[in-house]
Amino acid sequence: MIFWFDMNKLLYAMLAAAVFGASACTSPTPSPDVTISYVTEGMTQNDVVKRIGPPDRVLGENGNECFQYALGPYGNVPFAVYFRQHIVSAKTRAKCNLAQVRAATGPAVAYHSSDYAVMRR
Repeated sequence: MIFWFDMNKLLYAMLAAAVFGASACTSPTPSPDVTISYVTEGMTQNDVVKRIGPPDRVLGENGNECFQYALGPYGNVPFAVYFRQHIVSAKTRAKCNLAQVRAATGPAVAYHSSDYAVMRR
């Protein structure tokens, strides 16, 4: 009878350790506002990727780009980081706007995605 009682205690202790151990292994995903606050103007593209991970979508080229992220538990919070010459120039809680990406290069620059060259018109 004493042996059976000790086995129940041991079983409950092992179960509790497994539950608490499993919960300690999962790290909570930061809220979208916290993730957005990690990005500041003046950071490089590499700094942004190191800080919040690779983007879900990239628009533009030649250092004038927009990294688009889908944040939140269901990816329902869009977040865009705009770069000018590989440096963060702006961030917004919206999807990338291609017109804004193109405006960062100036009116006399055309995109050629096939060869990644910037050519004057």
